[in-house]
Amino acid sequence: MLNLSGIAKRYGGQIVLGDVTWGVPDGARVGLTGPNGAGKSTLLRIIAGDLEPDAGAVALPRGATVGYLPQHVLVRGVTVRAHALSAFAELHALEARRAAVEEALATVDPASGEYARVMERYTAVCEEWDHHGRYDTESETEAVLRGLGFRADDLERDCAELSGGWQMRVALAQLLLRRPDILLLDEPTNYLDLEARNWLEEFLAAYAGTIIMVAHDRYFLDVTVDHIAEVLHGRVTDYPMTYSRYLEERETRLELARQAYEGQKAEIERVEAFVHRFRYQASKAALVQSRVKQLEKIERLPPPDGHGRVLKIRLPEAPRSGRAVVELTGALKHYGDVRVYDGADVLIERGQRVALVGPNGAGKTTLLKLLAGVLPLDGGTRRLGHNVRLGYFAQDHAEMLDETHTVLEEVMGAATVEAAPHVRGLLGAFLFSGDAVDKRVGVLSGGERSRLALAKLLLEPANCLLLDEPTNHLDLTAKEVLLEALLGYAGTLVIVAHDRYLLDRLPTQVIEVGTGHAARYLGNYEDYLASKARPPINNIQPPAAKPTRTARAR
Repeated sequence: MLNLSGIAKRYGGQIVLGDVTWGVPDGARVGLTGPNGAGKSTLLRIIAGDLEPDAGAVALPRGATVGYLPQHVLVRGVTVRAHALSAFAELHALEARRAAVEEALATVDPASGEYARVMERYTAVCEEWDHHGRYDTESETEAVLRGLGFRADDLERDCAELSGGWQMRVALAQLLLRRPDILLLDEPTNYLDLEARNWLEEFLAAYAGTIIMVAHDRYFLDVTVDHIAEVLHGRVTDYPMTYSRYLEERETRLELARQAYEGQKAEIERVEAFVHRFRYQASKAALVQSRVKQLEKIERLPPPDGHGRVLKIRLPEAPRSGRAVVELTGALKHYGDVRVYDGADVLIERGQRVALVGPNGAGKTTLLKLLAGVLPLDGGTRRLGHNVRLGYFAQDHAEMLDETHTVLEEVMGAATVEAAPHVRGLLGAFLFSGDAVDKRVGVLSGGERSRLALAKLLLEPANCLLLDEPTNHLDLTAKEVLLEALLGYAGTLVIVAHDRYLLDRLPTQVIEVGTGHAARYLGNYEDYLASKARPPINNIQPPAAKPTRTARAR
């Protein structure tokens, strides 16, 4: 069992963790949750031994190995395959030790005392091999890399050629191949597409060790963990349940706390009113003194914690568009010899909420750019409907912000008169609160700029939103704010996202792209998967999977 005893950590005058005592049973699957800055990553780093606590101690099970994936990793100067295979360095060393002991056994006289000592070493190394040993490491490595989205021709590439997100995947692959007894993951899904997330879900479900993770994907948490540990106000509170169940439990607990607080507050006000009214009347002196003592004895309840309350935002209304919002006819788009779209017809109609799905590199972002008109067609036509006002969000929009503005100034410049009073609430929902709204855009991190660009877009009246991975860099609370806002949005929506919970709740249609095609499926992502899983009847594809006028490929 992993035990934390009296762990404390502060940064300057801020207490992040205070006297944390917490135990994690062997084989537990724990999701750390709590507001931004509560100390989740700090807790993982302390368990990993990457950060020393100011007080307290971490006790690991005897002989347990710990593996830690931080939020940012750089891998350079080695190929993808070689870095992944480095996970087996300790295993190869163990294999060499076993071979050496076997050789010693063959040369030592069985009747000597030395033989018993060598046999003892051999028994120990064999027990260790039984616990950690694996044989077909090459095929295991390729299977993990393939599951995380790497193609065969990627394996000999130098990691320095890869983007930061793909370098994170290499680091994750190496960690998973090591199979530590205690696996610590800090936002492992940040750079994974849906296919890689689905693979990781299955891998973790079969994982034999202890898992402690921070993740901002509600669906992913629900299917991979069975315990939630809430990090809040420097403490850790355990909830032996799924994340969705925890949310229900937390809301019930907060409501009871609010009722108790309001009830006590009303009682205190009633007693204080009596004291103030009769304090100068001699006939009531005894009663007044009794009420004063009553007030002194009351143990005042703290104000209920409101960290779990989800803020509500409403997107500004725009004039109604025509029925056909944006249409591609015979769309052609090539990158060199690669035909991303080869005569595709795509029609987006008013009021539809469409999710674009497909494997990594299939052309989801390309299709969104073609619909937005920011990428030219190589053939075919694009037609924008009557009275359509497009709002387009891409990750590179963060680079278009004015670096001399403060966060508040940048967003206020895009706000309508009606939306201006709600700007601070929106910024708070997207993790800009307090003094953070006065930061200059030029000093913000990439993730902060992306959140700011999204918040700015949501204040601009548009009747068609085209969103490319808008949930990147958002925590669970901010994702919930965005989801509720989009569910209440009366316009048309086309979205690329890798958040399964959002894709199960938001879309009314799914367009699958790949091999130059675009095929429409009615319903959400779960309906899409069910339709794909149905076997064809008499070799005829199910109707939902056939290309339609909304999305058709030639």
